[in-house]
Amino acid sequence: MEILLNELSLTGQFTDEDDFFNHFDSILEIIKLIEVLKFTIAKEYMFFDVAITSQYKLGDFLRLRTDRARKMKRFLAKLAQHPPYWNELQKHNCNNNSYYFNSKDVCATSLAESCERDRYILSFRNKDFLVRSISIQKNSENIELYNIISKDDFLDNLLKLLRIDAQTYCQEKFKKSNLNFSKLKDKDGFELLETQQQVDIFIETFREFSEMSWDNIISSDGLQYKKYNGTAFEGLNVYKFRVTQKYRCFGYREENEFFVLKFEIDHKMSDNG
Repeated sequence: MEILLNELSLTGQFTDEDDFFNHFDSILEIIKLIEVLKFTIAKEYMFFDVAITSQYKLGDFLRLRTDRARKMKRFLAKLAQHPPYWNELQKHNCNNNSYYFNSKDVCATSLAESCERDRYILSFRNKDFLVRSISIQKNSENIELYNIISKDDFLDNLLKLLRIDAQTYCQEKFKKSNLNFSKLKDKDGFELLETQQQVDIFIETFREFSEMSWDNIISSDGLQYKKYNGTAFEGLNVYKFRVTQKYRCFGYREENEFFVLKFEIDHKMSDNG
């Protein structure tokens, strides 16, 4: 999938470099996710000439030597030094079509180009681009672009449209939570599930689990978090929690993380432990 950087979302709106760096942390999370998913980021030729503050252009930040600047430098340098530039294979035609956003002509911009590609754009914080859906008027047609402004919302959108698999979704969605999917093998997880409904049920339970404190998890009547006494996981101190009356999730806890090891949909393991 191809995502276009929205150069129109940078208009010198940040008060100073710290204001920009504070926002860039969330952009950095999204860029890292795009790299993990092996999606492509494309930009306009002059992207690094756009204004960040009243004094600095984006390209100027590559030359800053502050500690905060170093954190983002590698990613900005990669964007600056490497294609793709969508202008090289431009797909929208301003001679035959018109493109408007909020009554403004946006031909020859990433907004117009995205209408002819995968219709995903990545925007910086800007009063004109604070919503997930951006409507472009192409001639007499309305085209909706998905505007990436939040990593979590972006992941939810990708899962809904089946652009990523459920395991990748969980690995990224719950990365900073009390759930860890790095130990879950495909054959023990989502490959066991036969329907999208089953997938949705497990993910919804994971969402609930991730939002709870450990005290609440342990005392929850719904989850019924308890020790597994069977022999399926030799050498590990394994616990299980309830997904539905029949479904279970098994794993082990290290400090505040629960490492997911196996899904159960037939209750056979639970009957023996």
